[in-house]
Amino acid sequence: MSIFTNFTFFFIAILALGASIFVHELGHFLAARRRGLLVERFSIGFGPRLFGWTRDGVDYRVSLLPLGGYVALPQLADMGRIEGAEDENAKPLPPISYADKMIVAVMGAVFNVIFAFGLALILWAIGRELPAAEQTTTIGYVSEKVIDFQGNPVPGPGYVAGLRAGDEILRIDGQSVRNWQSVFYTVLTGTRVNSEGRRVTELEILRDGEVLQKSVFPVVIDANERIRGIGIHQVSKIFVDSLIAGMPAERAGLQQGDILISVDESPIFSLGFLLDYLATREGEPVDLLVQRGDELVEFVIAPERPASGGQPIFGFRPGLATERVHQDPIELMGGMFTMIRQTLAALVNTNSDVQVRNMSGPAGIVHAIKVTASMGFAQVLWLVIFININLAVLNLLPIPVLDGGHMVFATIAKLRGKPLPRRFLESAQGTFVLLLFGMIIYISFFDIRRITNFYQRPSNDEPPPVVETIEEDGADVE
Repeated sequence: MSIFTNFTFFFIAILALGASIFVHELGHFLAARRRGLLVERFSIGFGPRLFGWTRDGVDYRVSLLPLGGYVALPQLADMGRIEGAEDENAKPLPPISYADKMIVAVMGAVFNVIFAFGLALILWAIGRELPAAEQTTTIGYVSEKVIDFQGNPVPGPGYVAGLRAGDEILRIDGQSVRNWQSVFYTVLTGTRVNSEGRRVTELEILRDGEVLQKSVFPVVIDANERIRGIGIHQVSKIFVDSLIAGMPAERAGLQQGDILISVDESPIFSLGFLLDYLATREGEPVDLLVQRGDELVEFVIAPERPASGGQPIFGFRPGLATERVHQDPIELMGGMFTMIRQTLAALVNTNSDVQVRNMSGPAGIVHAIKVTASMGFAQVLWLVIFININLAVLNLLPIPVLDGGHMVFATIAKLRGKPLPRRFLESAQGTFVLLLFGMIIYISFFDIRRITNFYQRPSNDEPPPVVETIEEDGADVE
């Protein structure tokens, strides 16, 4: 992409993340004003003030560390130096009620949910292009071999368990699944192990009208993320997305938009099957049957080694057929809440393979929005909705510094009948701020590695090894 295009997408990313943070803090600000609380500062970012203005006694500012934002409410929780306060001489302030504290603390999350719902209504109206395969839970292909996180080929867990193409997945570990994203994510965040300490995923499937139970033993895949996988792929309609000039597919007469029906008389039900099969040909020709309009056309294509060297390739890029989906806002947001709940449950479960390193910090979120911006307005909307749901849920966790922590402290003070000691509050908040910033730095290390790997992928001008692969269901845990 051009420098201008890159800058535009980066600006969109910063704007989207900043808007989400602003909406959260606006909820606190408006609730505090409504309840008559003193508001000292409204800041995007933490630490020393970079620029801003003062109006009606409130310092509106942008601060040095772009790791979130805050509204300084000394009657709710005086964060002092943590939030960049310059005046250490705190004045005695009138106490506020328990209701004031709870309402003001929760309104940031409430505003994020309201904002997300408004965006979800827009997305519902305009629709979003999604691979048709994402709307199903039917298996299209089961890999006989998968590559584990150490790079070793191992038997595919789904194949070993007896799963097969055409099986419809109804439940995973007792949880209903609605689409392929929920299938992938429920396996990824699985926490079950058997009596021998081996990872296990229980699947309920529908096969030929009969409900069956299958125990599958996942393996850890992906050297970078180290997540659970069972080697299954959804049913997909595959078409020729593009052709590499001068290569065998183009010379044979394959055209962009051709729908792939079968290869060597084996039906193509999944992109995973197509990629695995073509990778095994090692220079041998294949019989490819495609649908072009209302007719079927057969081609014999033999891969060739490109002039630049490397493995023999057929010279076409497959794509997944898409459809415009108008998803109900409640259903959309409900699915997002479920994903976040599964992630949090996996993070605190020692049997899970999900770790803090799998999460994304500010750098990863900005990069995700930037990449998504190139896919269209609807895709950005979806991601911003997801970010706002994340902000709402994570800020309500009962952790000092976060809104949920303020609510816990307020509840404890209410139950004991007197305020908590100021020194205790400052110590708890200061300790958890350091832990929070440390976690962000730790996560950012992996964010940067993901971003670096992303930009080290071959460019579109470099022919792929066999066909250009497309990640069907790879996704970072937010």
